[in-house]
Amino acid sequence: MIDPSVLDPNTLSNVQDMLEMAIMCCDRSPKALAIDIGCSISAVYEAMKGARNIPIKVRRKLSSVNLVAASAVALEATGFTRLFGYQKVDRHIQSMIIRLKKMDKPVMKALDDLPEILLDKNSKDDLSEEEATFVSETACQLVDRANGTINLIMELEVRYKLGIIEYMQGKKESALATTSTDQKVRNILLRKL
Repeated sequence: MIDPSVLDPNTLSNVQDMLEMAIMCCDRSPKALAIDIGCSISAVYEAMKGARNIPIKVRRKLSSVNLVAASAVALEATGFTRLFGYQKVDRHIQSMIIRLKKMDKPVMKALDDLPEILLDKNSKDDLSEEEATFVSETACQLVDRANGTINLIMELEVRYKLGIIEYMQGKKESALATTSTDQKVRNILLRKL
C-alpha cells in the first residue's frame, strides 16, 4: 500500500484559489489577462472571488494562458478536485519527480496484478468483495498519480515555458517544435540511428 501522505497532498481545491494562482503564474495583471482572453476585468475579479463562474465564452482562451488556468477551468467544469487540484507541496521540480517515483512503484504493482483479477470479469457482480476493493483502490491510486503528473507538467510549463499547452491542443507535434531547425535535424538523425 502507498503511504497516504505521498498520495494525498493538500490541494487548492476551489476554483478561486486556482485562478489567483494561475494569474500569479502568468506574469500578467488581471486587467491584462482580461484583455487577452476577451472579457471584462470585473468578470475576472468576480470569478476570483467566487461571485460568478468563469465566463463560458472565455474558458478555452483562459485555458491557453497556462496549465494552472486550464486546471482551474477543468476543476470548475467537473468538480474533480482529486484530478485537477493544484497540489500544495514542495513545488521544486526534483521534489515533484521524487514524489511521482515513490507513487509509481506501488501503482505499477497494482496495475500488474489488475489484469489477472479482471480476467473473465464483466461487471462488479462478477467481483468478490476483496477484488472490488482492490480494483477500486487501484483506480483511486491512478487518479492520484494522474494528479501528480498534471502538477509536475504544470510546474515544468510555468517555470520553463516549454510550449506544452500548444502540444496538448494539437497545434504542434511535440515540444521539440520550439527548438531550432538544426536541433530538429539532429534529433531526427539520432532517432534514425
